[in-house]
Amino acid sequence: MADQPFDWSEYLKLAQELAARKEEACLRSCLSRAYYYVYNLALTRAQQNGFVSVKGESTHVQLWRLFSKSPEPECINLGQIALRLKEKRERADYKPVYRRIQEDVVPVLADAQDFAARLGRLAARHPNLGGMRR
Repeated sequence: MADQPFDWSEYLKLAQELAARKEEACLRSCLSRAYYYVYNLALTRAQQNGFVSVKGESTHVQLWRLFSKSPEPECINLGQIALRLKEKRERADYKPVYRRIQEDVVPVLADAQDFAARLGRLAARHPNLGGMRR
């Protein structure tokens, strides 16, 4: 088990299982796992294209900047989806009150699946550092 790379889709499956439960801790964990599913898919793709994070700034910020500043429109769309998911994950992980959390679960799971599908259709060379807009 430990010798094989982790299959990030397991996070999406777990998020879906947690969504079926109504306890707030489960719903918060659902949002978090859905975000980290997307984050790790994107990070793997970016690293395959030469992305290396630099110290002094969050890898999350650097990664989503890479997508958001790409000249490729679909990378920009992916960056926007990811930032929505990140905002929900941060609320779930850090805010003591998350009003109407149940309303966010279905759209977050849909966004995570949409992100994965779009990334899968994106040319393998994207995102890449050489194409970033300043």
